[in-house]
Amino acid sequence: MKPSSSIHQVYFNSAFLGAKLSEVTLPERCFLLGLVRENQVYSLADNPEILEKDWLVAVALDEALMPELDLCLRQVKQTNAD
Repeated sequence: MKPSSSIHQVYFNSAFLGAKLSEVTLPERCFLLGLVRENQVYSLADNPEILEKDWLVAVALDEALMPELDLCLRQVKQTNAD
């Protein structure tokens, strides 16, 4: 098994926008390491609120998990259809 990393930018419609970093749930054997915001790195211990244009940095312990991890990090907010 080879670990693999993933970096995703947060957009206005991200399911994680406004959440604390520690509140992000990822697939099994995948971990959020932190985020990058305006040339600063914040770790999971810092537990910042996730803002638009942040970059989430995650790792999967097995590269075979990357499609699932990428799909999870790309989640968008659910909207109610009126």
